[in-house]
Amino acid sequence: MLAVSAPAAAQAPADLMAGCIGIARDADRLACFDAALAKVSPQARAASEARAVETARLKAAEAAAEAEAKRDSFGAEGVAARGEKRFAPPPGEMQEVETAITEVLTNSSGLGVFLLENGQLWKQADTARLPNVRVGDRVKLTRGPLGGYKLNFLKQKGWVLVKRVR
Repeated sequence: MLAVSAPAAAQAPADLMAGCIGIARDADRLACFDAALAKVSPQARAASEARAVETARLKAAEAAAEAEAKRDSFGAEGVAARGEKRFAPPPGEMQEVETAITEVLTNSSGLGVFLLENGQLWKQADTARLPNVRVGDRVKLTRGPLGGYKLNFLKQKGWVLVKRVR
């Protein structure tokens, strides 16, 4: 009886591992082999437990590093790279458009609203005094370094900050 059980015990790891061979994902297949071997070998079981502890420690350290990186980058979404290219526009992006005013309006707050010949509608975003602006005056819209826009009145040599409405 003892002789029969020894080959059966020796056969068990092979039977356990046979089911692992068909697993497609490498990590899952390796985990299956590790689990099968840990069932029959005390050394493999100890190594598997130590690996599980180390894996948990590494995941915790990675999560802590990720949390620290998020904390360090808080509020930096709008901050450009420092140095001479700090305010450089992204490559290929238009920086200005020259057009004419087709209509000048005033909103309920007394600020200017400008309809341009290209169909865009812009409203004044600051409280600067408007120069004497007329229909047909040429203007240049320029992108500011921090994301705002300026409406430059070419004839009057003045400008106001604006925000696009449509």
